[in-house]
Amino acid sequence: MDRFIQRQSRSFGRVTRCAIITIAMLSIWGQSASAAVTKVTLKPATKIYSGDCPAKIVFNGSITVNAPGLVSYVFTRSDGATDTVTKNLKFLAAGTKSVNTTWTLGGASLPSFKGWQAVKILGPTAIESAHADFEVHCDPALNSAKAAHGNTDWHIDTANEFLFGKDMAGNNTAANFAPSGWTKTHIHVGLTNTAHFYDDKAHVATADDADTTNGIDKPMLFFYAGHGNATTWNTLGNNGHQTDVLLGNLDGGGQLRYYWQCSCEVFAHGPQVCSGGDCDYSAPENFDGTADSVAMRNVFERWGPAIGNDLRMACGVSTLAYCHEGNVNAIWNKFNNEGNSVAEAFILGLGSASVKPLCITRGGSDITKTPLYDHTFTNRRNTSGNGYLHILYAGGTQTDPPMIVWKPEMIPLKLWRVRLIPPGDPVEFKRRLVIKNHVEQLRDPQLAGGGAIVKRNRESGSLSLNAVGAATLKAPRSPKTAAAQRKTALEFAQRIGWLSEDTGSVQVTSLLTASMPNKGDGSQIKRGEKNVVVSIGRRVRNGDHTLDVIGSGGRATITLAPGGEVVSIARTWRQTELTREQVAVKPFERAQAEAMKRLGNADAYRLADWRFGYKEAAVNVVQSELPVVYEFDFVPKDRERLIDFPPQQIEVSAEEQ
Repeated sequence: MDRFIQRQSRSFGRVTRCAIITIAMLSIWGQSASAAVTKVTLKPATKIYSGDCPAKIVFNGSITVNAPGLVSYVFTRSDGATDTVTKNLKFLAAGTKSVNTTWTLGGASLPSFKGWQAVKILGPTAIESAHADFEVHCDPALNSAKAAHGNTDWHIDTANEFLFGKDMAGNNTAANFAPSGWTKTHIHVGLTNTAHFYDDKAHVATADDADTTNGIDKPMLFFYAGHGNATTWNTLGNNGHQTDVLLGNLDGGGQLRYYWQCSCEVFAHGPQVCSGGDCDYSAPENFDGTADSVAMRNVFERWGPAIGNDLRMACGVSTLAYCHEGNVNAIWNKFNNEGNSVAEAFILGLGSASVKPLCITRGGSDITKTPLYDHTFTNRRNTSGNGYLHILYAGGTQTDPPMIVWKPEMIPLKLWRVRLIPPGDPVEFKRRLVIKNHVEQLRDPQLAGGGAIVKRNRESGSLSLNAVGAATLKAPRSPKTAAAQRKTALEFAQRIGWLSEDTGSVQVTSLLTASMPNKGDGSQIKRGEKNVVVSIGRRVRNGDHTLDVIGSGGRATITLAPGGEVVSIARTWRQTELTREQVAVKPFERAQAEAMKRLGNADAYRLADWRFGYKEAAVNVVQSELPVVYEFDFVPKDRERLIDFPPQQIEVSAEEQ
């Protein structure tokens, strides 16, 4: 009996202690009515987000109480949304506990956003944290490109060829085009009066450049092909103007990074140069700093206000522009195959002795830190500053010896057919090749950094090389002259075995720069030089005749920094072999008549120039022989009607069928 009583006593003791603890706990929670929240905070982990979207913004905060209790709270935010489920925090004593939440937002339809989130205490005391302010700035989709045409003549094909290498009928017309892994869209097909898709609401109430489907200010890269002049370009019925455009302004919905335009004179810069009754803006290097006028075009004045702070660059043409499939093929050949930078690919690919492209950007005082030096495309916004405007353009091209000038009566009646064979490396080139970290490199002291990485195309035998130290070069105090750069390039080409008996004309093109304060005037312009490009063409001997090779192939290109260091080289130079088969050559008059039939309105045009020669294709094209061709350049008889009758370049086979 005593043992039973003792056991019951011990059990009762345990129950009593549990009851006491329970009562104490109830007492603590009962104090929640007197507990108070003394402090509540919330802050974004990233206050200003810039990058790919949707963005996930993390918010971290805390709740502090002065006594034990139960705190009920929700998160609330600037768009009016509030938690539908109340959250609870239990405090056993006075103190602080952490809280956190996230908000995922941003995309094509919401490229820029400013908002806040807060912690709202429901009990035991009503209090709300300070707003956790944040911003989201979305980049466009990486490697997204859109192209539009301003006219439904051949320019609609050019816009499609820029993206896909095909004309509107689906024919393969350009071997080089925007990379296949990109997201690409040809917009405005079938539409009319599309100027509002170029216009920005900062200037035009009906503007729609941020439209997710057809707005030109949405992709990473936009390309235009169509008729234009210095202040206007066609937009399928109406016209676009620089004064109505604002590119890459995130607050206005614009996300564009690169604006490329192929049309006559829209980026005209420098004095009006007249010769033989024709006037053009072919000498941007001679700009004198005065206000924009017919006599002196000022691209800083016309395009500077149209460039938003986030746009990386805008590129166009100062002179006439042909804008055919060969032009876009050349641009992408420069970028995809020959390793040229973004701006250089546009300027060198689209340019010629008569076509002068130009690119413009915003930035700080140091032009080398601006997007004009982008080696590849990026969807990131321009963060180089906005105190200055900078341009990059091709200066005058010097050619020595000149291309062969043909006269109609000189055209041969027959030529031996020329077979092509992929070449091997010259002996001198082989001696300089090394394998480093499983990568083939060319070693030479003249290369920036002493070496260059080799990229080959096995089918054509072509190659391109980029110097390993190109990015670290500093501008010299005294840049070499064009003549000195030409000599340097030829000595380098000779040393690696790239000069031979079929070497033809040598072209030297200086890539020049000009910079001025964003709110400055012409007296504050600072001029410079980015690179010098030396292009060595080839000539093929055929019996008693010698023909220049024209086209993207048949040349070696050496790019030199102002101090003479080699920064990149490329060569598409297939080996030739004469066969025993002869080709009958089409007379000049018949070829010209054939070309004029393709003009559409031949009475409005006159022949400006023509060429006769072999055509070697770009590096990525399988080619078994050299075709002989005519190239005709037609310009409008009345230059005042340039926007109605833009120049046309037409290629005609010189082989009799």
